[in-house]
Amino acid sequence: MAATDDHDNNDDDDDDDDDDAPSASASAAAGPPPEPSRRSDLSCPRRDLAGLHCPGITYLCAIGALPPDSCADPRSDPRSDGGARKRVRTGSRGSAGAAPPPSCVPCAYKIGAFDVALDSEFVRRIPNRRPEECPRSASGRSGDGGASAPAKGTATGYRPDMRVLCVGDGDFTFSLAVARIVFGDGEGDGEGESGGGGSDEGGTCGGTVVATSYEDEGTLRKVYPDFDDTLASLNSYRERVIVGYNVDATRLDETLPRKLRVGKGRKKKEEKKREERTKFHRVCWNFPCTAIGYGQDGQNDAMERNKELVRRFVVSAALYLHERCGEIHIAHKTKPPYNQWGMEVVALEGMRCLVGDDDDDGGPRSKRRLEYKGRVVLDRCALPPYVPRKALDRKSFPCHDACVYVFGWEDDCARDVPSRQPPTIPLHRPDLSEGAPPDPSSIVPVTERLIEEVRSTHLRAAEGRSKERKEKKRGHDERIGPRKKRRKKKKR
Repeated sequence: MAATDDHDNNDDDDDDDDDDAPSASASAAAGPPPEPSRRSDLSCPRRDLAGLHCPGITYLCAIGALPPDSCADPRSDPRSDGGARKRVRTGSRGSAGAAPPPSCVPCAYKIGAFDVALDSEFVRRIPNRRPEECPRSASGRSGDGGASAPAKGTATGYRPDMRVLCVGDGDFTFSLAVARIVFGDGEGDGEGESGGGGSDEGGTCGGTVVATSYEDEGTLRKVYPDFDDTLASLNSYRERVIVGYNVDATRLDETLPRKLRVGKGRKKKEEKKREERTKFHRVCWNFPCTAIGYGQDGQNDAMERNKELVRRFVVSAALYLHERCGEIHIAHKTKPPYNQWGMEVVALEGMRCLVGDDDDDGGPRSKRRLEYKGRVVLDRCALPPYVPRKALDRKSFPCHDACVYVFGWEDDCARDVPSRQPPTIPLHRPDLSEGAPPDPSSIVPVTERLIEEVRSTHLRAAEGRSKERKEKKRGHDERIGPRKKRRKKKKR
């Protein structure tokens, strides 16, 4: 079974070449339990909140509480023209002393996944907007990569000095986004500015990003116009970034670049030397789909094949996970019919106990299992210049309802190792009950209270704008009315 790069999976959108259309847009759940249901007190239905989290920066943006330095500067993306493109409707400039940005509609939809079935009133009064209208986006076109203010890696699950394997990355923009976090923001010298991740228990530092695609280099260059620019940016990190083509997500040990393959039957000494570059803190695949034709989407009749694809990917990827703090990330849509996949269960169905080599003390390593840790709202603005692409097509697709499903080791790494890379979803939930805003770089649980706050913030703003329009119209009528009366008298 072949695997393709990120895709749309059955959206009927007619996007322009690089634009994201406005959205209308491989166990049991672990982690903290969701808040008790209070359906009788709710003003509208809610999306499924089980195991759901969101970046703190996304929540703050949704309610209009962004820190001043979080709004995008058009000069932050080398591929932008310094802001000469059309300004987005938010009007936020992100400069010191500028007016605070308004509550962000695209981020509200990311958190609430509002649609007519869930909340017809909200959708009618506050239609979704294009993702580049987020105050953190500096570009007027998503084709420019949706350039955003640099995001701290903790808000995305990636951190400096991590080793990350990106699978099925259509045009390598996701790999580039991860590289900017892992190595810092500097490009061109191969020396990122490590932000404090430090060396992990393996004794290495500096990090590694492996960018792979199911297609060959020639096909990617033909399909994606900006592919050469993205590849040049990745290559600027020199040996810290490894690029692989024709990599099948379900057969990583056969198709990854040879120096990365774990292999079988190698001597223990050889295996230990390879561990630094073959064990990853994160193995990620966005919008997995079986092999399909140019621009086509994974249809519902291929759902079972796609489920099997995810099962095989997880089994294949587990061989490459760091033994203490490795995680598998799978980005997937959550609206029907995609919620029928049951990603949190399907991904682990093909996973059996993994038996490692001897541990550091020479004794046999205990059997270990992967488990579902939870899911995090996917925020493109925290991962510039990432743009999700259709399979073998330069067109993008709406994904405001997408989440990243997180899978990790059952014992949640070694909690007594202080220098390890921490998990994407924190072990302890931050307390937002006292009204203190969360750290923008944190990941917070999405609760009914949080969604109600986001919803009411936007409805109040919409009501205020409606009153303002009425007052303006009334004032206009009061000024123009007498003139009209005089004109009518003159005509008579």
